Amino acid sequence: MNVTATAPCEWLIDNADAYTALLGAIDSALHTIWIMQLAFDADCIAYDDESSTRSVIVDALAAAAQDRGVQVRVLLNESRLLDTARPLRRFFAAAGIGGIVVRGVDHWPQLLHAKMLIVDRETAFLIGSPFVNGYWDDDSHAPSDARRPMRELGGRPLHDLSMRLGGRQVRDLEHLFADLWNVAGPRDLSADVVVATETDSSAAAASDAMRIITTVPKGLLSEEPGGRTDILPACIDAIAGAHRLIYIEHQYLSAAVIVNALAGALERAPDLEIIVVLNQNPDVTAYRKWQSTRLKDAGLLNHPRVGLFSLWTSTRTDNYSPTVLSQIFVHSKLLLVDDECAIAGSSNMDGVSLLSYGEDFEGRLGRWVFDGVRNVDVAVVLDGSVDFDCRTSITDLRRRLWSEHLGSAFDAESGQRPRDGWLALWRRVAARNAKTLNEGDPAGRVLCYSTRATPVQQLKEIGIEDVTTLDVRFKPSWMEVNFSPNWIRNMFS
Repeated sequence: MNVTATAPCEWLIDNADAYTALLGAIDSALHTIWIMQLAFDADCIAYDDESSTRSVIVDALAAAAQDRGVQVRVLLNESRLLDTARPLRRFFAAAGIGGIVVRGVDHWPQLLHAKMLIVDRETAFLIGSPFVNGYWDDDSHAPSDARRPMRELGGRPLHDLSMRLGGRQVRDLEHLFADLWNVAGPRDLSADVVVATETDSSAAAASDAMRIITTVPKGLLSEEPGGRTDILPACIDAIAGAHRLIYIEHQYLSAAVIVNALAGALERAPDLEIIVVLNQNPDVTAYRKWQSTRLKDAGLLNHPRVGLFSLWTSTRTDNYSPTVLSQIFVHSKLLLVDDECAIAGSSNMDGVSLLSYGEDFEGRLGRWVFDGVRNVDVAVVLDGSVDFDCRTSITDLRRRLWSEHLGSAFDAESGQRPRDGWLALWRRVAARNAKTLNEGDPAGRVLCYSTRATPVQQLKEIGIEDVTTLDVRFKPSWMEVNFSPNWIRNMFS
């Protein structure tokens, strides 16, 4: 699908589809490929299930640069906290691959968390995942898959969301890339990029039904020494305008300001339902406590109009084998309101993506030490209240996601809301799935959220009486639950 005037964006659900689209764009590039990423491993592979092929992303970039003379620019992190620029730079040098320039952002302790790719200054992708092998998955979300190494997420299946954009949004993303690229190192003025200034006023651009919003830390860009915090007010405004439905699927939900805004929306709108899909075991373990504490303090854990859910996947090879079960790691970052507004991109609902990492801490020391610390993030806002095509795109996204999560229980064709509401449907599906697993059989994806520490404890809390009858593949140790060793290893390796 090409992005046209009547299709404001193309939603790419799960990374098998996203990587196929990205590689297609790279292979057809004629002039420029600009990439911004959190991490980019030289051995990152994209698999195509339909053709049973595998493609190394750096090979596609090398072919573009060396065979077609495409200008390839890759912007990564290059700091004490995370350095993915130097290893990739060394790889290209050792392989004798020219025409690809890699720069790194070093702005301690903030990270470049935004992920995007711009091709020929015409097409842009907002990418959900880093280019790291543990993040690949397709929509089958098999509990175990050799194509997903154990390193990053304990081998868990992964759900993510990317999108392809065109039009003025590409110009906005170009400006963001150029601003960051031209202050990154190692600096060689001949490799700087220049983007023409748009004639449209910022006020006109901000009124568009589709716009790019960003978070940028203080002191990174000389033209904006105070940085940017556009994503937070966009989320707050969207939540404040909700009347019927707020749907969230996010890697983290630890920002108190967002959780409190959700609680306030419930008080203002008596017919509002909130459905949230979250990780019970985030990759940064502090987030599990923060997330559960915020939800409890705001009264959302047991609110009658709030449903908190997690995603699981299960299968069985034959009637004599136990059901194999695993959590699905939710990596998407989506806020969807009333089928009229959608905000999606790289920004988590935590302090470091929205305003200040210090906001996530309860103690004075943590709040003081990390005050003002925030990453570089980017998101897109679709406003369906003023544009029919955006509204159609938002509704289509929700239906596609719910079809994947709820299975046959959700009628995506009619899209009719049940008489007792969307939340009642999700609760019925979760209860049915728990009952099926309790009988030892494979079940659907959705289960109720639990604040317990381990997957086994979570399953028991939602009614799985004998977890030993199931082959639970993701079983983190005490160390993994409490100290995030995989995340720490990845950051400093």
